[in-house]
Amino acid sequence: MFQPGPSLASLWASAGLIRTDITRGFNGFSGEAYGAPLDLHLRLQSLSEDQQPLSRYAMYVWHADAAGEYSVFNRPDTNYLRGIGITGQRGRVNFRTVYPGTYRGRPPHIHFEVYRSLDTLRLGVAPLIRSSILFPDMVSRSVYTRDPAYADSLDKYAALRFQLPVLDPTSDTRAVQLASTSGSSNSTLRASLDIFIDAEE
Repeated sequence: MFQPGPSLASLWASAGLIRTDITRGFNGFSGEAYGAPLDLHLRLQSLSEDQQPLSRYAMYVWHADAAGEYSVFNRPDTNYLRGIGITGQRGRVNFRTVYPGTYRGRPPHIHFEVYRSLDTLRLGVAPLIRSSILFPDMVSRSVYTRDPAYADSLDKYAALRFQLPVLDPTSDTRAVQLASTSGSSNSTLRASLDIFIDAEE
């Protein structure tokens, strides 16, 4: 088990961070993220044989904007592209965002953390898992080429040399997982991922 540092999620959990649309700043911050619209659909399941859906878990997601910059850190004037969702009875949680940009040395990705409950997140308890969602190469190239908002990301992505991760998250011991992506860069993209965790931990 890793020992992560404190998360921004615990600081803002009661200040507007629980939301579906994460494209705008919140809690007094302005700013709106522009880029290719992306609907992110996540499903949390147990690693047990029956792969039961896990409800009432809290998930915190965050990612870079089209220019490859993070709110708060690279952009202290805004806190967009961050959000918390609570899984429903079927273990599902959805976010409306934009396709992530990239920065030097990293393929496009969305970070996520999973907490046993919203209460444990608010208390600053360490997440059960912290990982990253990756995207298919052809999708990233299409988005970055078509949308001028990603001009900086296109240059950085062209310089990348990386190997795509294993597709089956139940057999991949690394902290990366590849999203199933549909739609086109001319319309709203849909990215889906089943996330498996050990619910007994």
